[in-house]
Amino acid sequence: MENIRTLKDGYRLEAEMKNVPIAFVNALRRICLSEIPTVVVSNIEILENTSSMTHEMIRHRVEMLPVNVRAEETAVIRDTKIELRFMTSPDARDVMSDDFAINGPRGDILLKDRDLGTPLYFMTLKPNEALHIKASLAVVPSGVSQVCVSTFNNHIDPERARVDKDSFVAKAGESREAQNEAARIFDTFHIQRSYAINDQGRPYWFDFRLESIGVQPAKDLLRKAVEVLQGKIAEWVKTPVQREETGWYRMETDGEPYTIGQLVQEILYESGLVDYVARDAGHPLIPRLTVRFHAKTVQPEAVVERFRAEASALCENVLKSV
Repeated sequence: MENIRTLKDGYRLEAEMKNVPIAFVNALRRICLSEIPTVVVSNIEILENTSSMTHEMIRHRVEMLPVNVRAEETAVIRDTKIELRFMTSPDARDVMSDDFAINGPRGDILLKDRDLGTPLYFMTLKPNEALHIKASLAVVPSGVSQVCVSTFNNHIDPERARVDKDSFVAKAGESREAQNEAARIFDTFHIQRSYAINDQGRPYWFDFRLESIGVQPAKDLLRKAVEVLQGKIAEWVKTPVQREETGWYRMETDGEPYTIGQLVQEILYESGLVDYVARDAGHPLIPRLTVRFHAKTVQPEAVVERFRAEASALCENVLKSV
């Protein structure tokens, strides 16, 4: 990683990742979005609800409250109890996150607006409506996000962009006005095609952006994402190799197939040890990653070891940077 910048008190990170496969950057993006263990409001009991919202809608809103507790804070998670109680009143009332009563080791477990420091809006109770909720905390290993931005794009190559722009503007003719308009259109739209590519014509340089909702700084989230990816790599290389006809091999494993599958395919192709590699994600309801490859001159164990070494090196380089 290069040119690392942190903004918004460390909750936003911008960096360039160079000489890495696109599947590696995408794997980190996917993990940041939904595979970092997150503390959520759980075990929700709706004891009274005379509002216009159904129980399921209120339960969903409670579950979506951002919790300012890290997954490592086991004592806080275990001992915290949450309660919200509004008796009937002739007046309409706005319910905010500060209205939840917290009983436990820490009182600040519900996140406020990260930038303004103000309570979050929960719902509005109409006159004579009542609401009583009890809940606790739990850790969800995946499927919940701690980020509001996790994305990347191909890095624009300045020299390639200059050449492409000159060519595009030249097609506009001799009119200065037409040339200026063509230059504007190129800078607005077509410059996106002028990204950096390697000798094989593949993008290799990326602008990565990550922004936390405020529970953990962006650098911490990126470290955790790398650690999750390292775990996926370590698990995949343990998969038994099934031998088919001469030179053909298959590896099958259950679980989420896309994050690790695309990375395996791209690294094996670039290794030069195989002349064919394909991945199959299986049925959407029954995720099962199948990787099949053909190697003429090396044993399959050497192919798997090459993937492990190169993927692990990519992870270590990111960890050293943050």
